[in-house]
Amino acid sequence: MKFDLIEDVVSLTDFARNTKQHAKEFAEGGRARILTQNGKASVVVLSLDAFQQMAQDAEEYRMDLRLRAAVESYAAGKSGAPAKTVMGRIRKRAAQRRAAK
Repeated sequence: MKFDLIEDVVSLTDFARNTKQHAKEFAEGGRARILTQNGKASVVVLSLDAFQQMAQDAEEYRMDLRLRAAVESYAAGKSGAPAKTVMGRIRKRAAQRRAAK
């Protein structure tokens, strides 16, 4: 995520005074804001859509790392869990994610 230092960095005071305007801009463009306190960056505020996308990307990355580790383990000759057990875990997690939405 890239930031525009002119538009995306605002003081905490400005953000508090103009919360409605910043919220409107989040809804329109979804860009994050870096809030400063005493001239130093202290908080990042994201739109809900941007946060959800970031969380999804992080989860996909985490799953990719787990898959790579499993493939490397298999290539090294280590046996994993039985397919029936693994598929059961995958189905259970998928059901939990669907229920959470």
